[in-house]
Amino acid sequence: MASANPYDVLNSQTQTNPNSSVNGSKSNSGVVGSSANDIQSTFLKLFVAQMRSQDPMNPMDNSQMTSQMAQISQVGGIQQLNQSMQALIGAQAASQSLMASGMIGKKVLVAGSSLPKPPDGGTTPAGVLLNGPAQTVKVSVKDANGNVVRTMTIDKPVAGVNTFSWDGKNDKGEVVPAGKYSFSADVTQASANGSTKAVAYNTQTVTAVAWDQGIPELVLPDGSRAQLGDVAQMTA
Repeated sequence: MASANPYDVLNSQTQTNPNSSVNGSKSNSGVVGSSANDIQSTFLKLFVAQMRSQDPMNPMDNSQMTSQMAQISQVGGIQQLNQSMQALIGAQAASQSLMASGMIGKKVLVAGSSLPKPPDGGTTPAGVLLNGPAQTVKVSVKDANGNVVRTMTIDKPVAGVNTFSWDGKNDKGEVVPAGKYSFSADVTQASANGSTKAVAYNTQTVTAVAWDQGIPELVLPDGSRAQLGDVAQMTA
């Protein structure tokens, strides 16, 4: 006589020989596989076995079986979503790597206060990043000893990156000697309660591209690195 409990079929098959499947074939991993597809396949086999062995006078609970099937379907959908996300992440990483490789030899505007002296007749671009409104921004160019050699004013600055250029001359209009130069920025607040801060940005040439845990990084002349999201501006 058939069992009154259809789940006795599942229990007897798994407990008698946990390494055997429903159809009696051997399996190294047991009845339940590791993937959502394996779990769903095993569940359907057990479901058919339960249907065949159920007592017609005491059938299995339909709501319980429906709930189990819905859960199995949900697990399969989540696994497929994870696979799609991994493929998307891989494609994005490949796109970023290709973009980063194309930036070798380009000049990028990144956070930093160094300000190389430009060749005669040329200029060195730089910038100041503001996190809010400001009335004016005073840029002070300094030599290696910290002495101010040139002051410039950025009028009507806006929140974000404000660019300027240094022609390699001091306040008297004289060309400064070769050496290391840097700059700082002082903000004149737009209101009495203003708290806008300035971050110096300088121009550097990308010398190479390195990968840190699959993320491309731009290698700069001083050995420092910058990610693509750190670049405020790029020029040839």
